[in-house]
This record gives sequence, structure tokens and C-alpha cells, in this order.
Amino acid sequence: MKKIVTGIGFEITGVLMILFPFLIASLSLENTIEWDTQLGRFWQTVSDMGMFPIMIVGVILLITGVIFSLWGTFSKSDT
Repeated sequence: MKKIVTGIGFEITGVLMILFPFLIASLSLENTIEWDTQLGRFWQTVSDMGMFPIMIVGVILLITGVIFSLWGTFSKSDT
């Protein structure tokens, strides 16, 4: 049960760490003055604001949470 609760916590944290940079970048799109960038306007804003590491950590937490949840679900019960 502890693995499932930990997994759910990691999943929620990971999803929030992925979604909030998207929200912040979408609000800051008007500050990106170049339309023709190599990454595109949205991803260039994410890069300029330095939010790639936050999103990478969020993806790692989300994947870890899914693994913990599945591990807790399919493991033998201790009781």
C-alpha cells in the first residue's frame, strides 16, 4: 500500500511539474519577439525561461510514480 501511495504522490507531482511550465510559457509567449526560431515560438519561450530541466524532472517523477504504483499493485501483500 505504501508503494501505491508513494506512486500516486510522484504521479501528481510529476504532472504538476509538467503542466505548470506549459502554463507559464503560454502566458509569456507575447514576450518572444521572433516567430521563426529553430525550436518554434512556444518551445523557444520554454527554453528562454529555463524550464526544460523542470519538465525533465517532472517526466522522471511521473514515470517513477507509474512504476511504483504498478509495483505496489502487483506485488504480494505483506499481511
